[in-house]
Amino acid sequence: MAKVLSKQSLNLLITLFLALCAVLLWLLRTTPEGQRWLASWQARRNAALSQKRFHEALKNDPYLGFPLEKVGIENLAEDELPILVVVLGRCEGCNENVVYDWAEMGKWETLRKEVRFVLVLQESLKKVEEIREKAKGVSLVADEKGEIARKLNAFFVPRAYGFEGGKLVWVQREVNLGKVGILERFLEAVKGRDETQSLIDAWSKEMREKAWGKTLAGLEKGGEKR
Repeated sequence: MAKVLSKQSLNLLITLFLALCAVLLWLLRTTPEGQRWLASWQARRNAALSQKRFHEALKNDPYLGFPLEKVGIENLAEDELPILVVVLGRCEGCNENVVYDWAEMGKWETLRKEVRFVLVLQESLKKVEEIREKAKGVSLVADEKGEIARKLNAFFVPRAYGFEGGKLVWVQREVNLGKVGILERFLEAVKGRDETQSLIDAWSKEMREKAWGKTLAGLEKGGEKR
């Protein structure tokens, strides 16, 4: 008799638990508070899954020491300077502006003496030739079929890879670094933090001097008109 009552009590508890779960789910789906909680939980879950997939994808990165010659970039003249290879997507819409932003980096004398910029565009050779006319500060490479991007595991773009002495020495492992952040991380890998900071300071000085020069030129023109 006791065993029967115990089993009945257990069944009743299970039934009550399931009923409470059903009520809770109903409340979550029908009340504003519940919907906000579900949306927040779903967002956290998606973020965790994305982070997991991101770290899984990083496992396919080329190893440090990977030779530049195996990347598949043709007609790249030998250079003693460290090389920063940046893989970009297609140049439709605003993405073309990204190319020109990187090209501006290569126009500064301070940087041009220390690093060579190579941009890999997933575009046809004809399109790359058109862009090259406006992007004078960097070397452009056409990768229409995405073969170079696959070899470098560029599963997000822009993604940067640093080479020195023909070997891979640094890989970008964070998405939202920005151009300056990418440059700093790469230079730190090849020159160390102190020398990198000195270089960044010199670059900042060059930018200020250029800005001041434009301002003075504008003032002089204004004075002449008076």
